[in-house]
Amino acid sequence: MKRAALTIVGWLISIALISALAARLDWHAIAAGLANARWSLLLAAATLNIAVVALKALRWQWLMNPKKEAGYPSILRATMIGLAGNNVMPARGGDWLKIYLLGKWEQTSKAALASITGLDKLFDALSILMLFGALSFHSSFPEWVQRGTLIISIVTAVSLTICVFLLMHHRRSQRLGTSAAGRISRVASALGSGMEMLSRKRMIAATLLLSLVICLTQIGTLWLCQEAFVQHVDIWIPSVVFVAINLAIVVPSAPSSVGPFEAAAVLAYTWLGLKPEQAFNIAIAYHAVQFIPVTAIGALLYFRELGYGAKRRVRTAEVEQ
Repeated sequence: MKRAALTIVGWLISIALISALAARLDWHAIAAGLANARWSLLLAAATLNIAVVALKALRWQWLMNPKKEAGYPSILRATMIGLAGNNVMPARGGDWLKIYLLGKWEQTSKAALASITGLDKLFDALSILMLFGALSFHSSFPEWVQRGTLIISIVTAVSLTICVFLLMHHRRSQRLGTSAAGRISRVASALGSGMEMLSRKRMIAATLLLSLVICLTQIGTLWLCQEAFVQHVDIWIPSVVFVAINLAIVVPSAPSSVGPFEAAAVLAYTWLGLKPEQAFNIAIAYHAVQFIPVTAIGALLYFRELGYGAKRRVRTAEVEQ
């Protein structure tokens, strides 16, 4: 019931934001901008975005390895399918689909994979906060971005504390045994088992560095989309917009964060001096290069997996007969 209510609220927020944008934009100017876009740069941006997915899969492998030596190909497939699922399913259903698939392919506890999902997002938040801190020396941010960053900082600090507590509880449970533990304690211990990498300082540093590389690669993707429509804009501008977008997509919305994504980009770009139509074209182009290739590849991989599953069931039934 709560998930359904959250989904409805998300759709209403997306519709309201898109409607507000549509009312203030000159659609003839948008069409002209799209017609004159440098499509080769958008193709390069789509290609670079696939590299982002590959790097995210590598980070997942690093996060999983203290728990289990997981194979990169299966993690890459699950990551692509999960991102595609998030693009079309409400309430970030792709994350749960990824957990289900990796649990089946790698024979790993779904509770541990759920905690690794949280850890993955925590490293994303840390890298964005580090980027925000670095940019603050060069540029100011809109007030709503500053307030949002403060909130995210508090949430990240609390989340990191919870992760450390779960890891400590898991290790304590391993020493004492879980036979007499209550249900909540067992669940907390299972979640803590996915936090093992937090006990490895070098792994934390390497993962944080990889997260920064992922951040910069995503900014490079946005810069290519920006250059496709507006040339000779300062190189640091897409970094500011990237931070704004990642704060906005925390807001409940329709699948793929439609609405908050575009609204944040338009607000940030217009605050930095671009026309709303230019900002909107960059926003939808950046969203499209993230959405279309990943969703197409993820859907192909998912239906291929369904086909393999059906064949396995047929073979099993034939053997049993």
